[in-house]
Amino acid sequence: MIAAAAKARRGGCTYTLWPDARQPMISADMGYPAAAEWLRRTMVPTLRRLPDAATWMSLRARAALVGEEAGLAAEVGQAVVGSGTPLRVAMYSPSGQAVSKAICFLFREGEGDPTLVVKAMAEPRFSWRLRRESALLEEIRARVAHDPRVAAGLPAAPLFAGDVAAEFMLVEPVDPLGTATGGTSRERALEWLRGFHIASCSHEQAWAPEDERVALAVAREAWRLAAPGSEDAVVDRVRALLGPLRGAVMPRCAVHGDFWRGNVAARDDAIRVYDWEWAAHDGTPLFDLWTYELAELRVRARDGADGLEAGLEDAVERIRAELRDRGIDERFALAMLAPVLGGLAFRIRDRLGMPDAMEQPSISVMRVAARLLPTS
Repeated sequence: MIAAAAKARRGGCTYTLWPDARQPMISADMGYPAAAEWLRRTMVPTLRRLPDAATWMSLRARAALVGEEAGLAAEVGQAVVGSGTPLRVAMYSPSGQAVSKAICFLFREGEGDPTLVVKAMAEPRFSWRLRRESALLEEIRARVAHDPRVAAGLPAAPLFAGDVAAEFMLVEPVDPLGTATGGTSRERALEWLRGFHIASCSHEQAWAPEDERVALAVAREAWRLAAPGSEDAVVDRVRALLGPLRGAVMPRCAVHGDFWRGNVAARDDAIRVYDWEWAAHDGTPLFDLWTYELAELRVRARDGADGLEAGLEDAVERIRAELRDRGIDERFALAMLAPVLGGLAFRIRDRLGMPDAMEQPSISVMRVAARLLPTS
């Protein structure tokens, strides 16, 4: 590995892969140490060891990719910026899994900050996910354009979106807010979310038996998978909560689908919301409100932290208060806990046919949530 990195610094195209070649999460062009240094400074705090980030990456990497060409991401980026200074690459993937995005940051030779971002799926067979996300985001961008504050929270329109070498790819400008991801306050994040739901609202309608049927079906399937034999009891308790809400007025709006602090960035007066893969044209505010709360609780369950029950009770109260402020029946807060949580727990399995790393933490939260549902 060290020899490959040394060769790259003399002019070869060598990319270290960490933790391994099967599921790489971090990669950088070893012939361009500035790319590794930028990753250390902005994306991967764990790289803050040794004075030279490139050396550390080469030492801890377990695989390397060596080639004569810079790669497809650099090729696509070069086509966007035109001929001239070659582009160097640093890649970051949140999980390294085949179903995850590979986010490639492109650097002009001699510059320490990236110029472009190229996005693709780690495996081309999942390109349809990125294509769908891009199309949905374009439609949502047009839908909220009348509200400049909300529209400014969406990612910038891509410089290129299309098929390259049989896979769908996006080229975007580098977002200066990207490095501020995850530090936004709850109040500020939910303020933007409220504006987004209002700006994208198409109409209001009464909560109907069909809405209840869908919610109950999601809860049933989730508890069948998580705790076989408990699904009937959970569904009966959710039905008892939803029954009295038939006819209650509910706004229909666009839904982000994965709204939590890890997808929100803010600095000064600017805010940006990322990762629209799970967005939907038509839904209710309930899913996004619960997703924000459940993301934190699922992380807490994953890390083995205590206090899940108290955390869920507090979340119910916060959502009740938010619904009151919006003029929505606050009883939906508890009534939709199980359907939203169940949908989140198994949606990767449902869409892609494979389990997700957050399934087990979700099941831990589901056990606690079931205890909060009142019995007859």
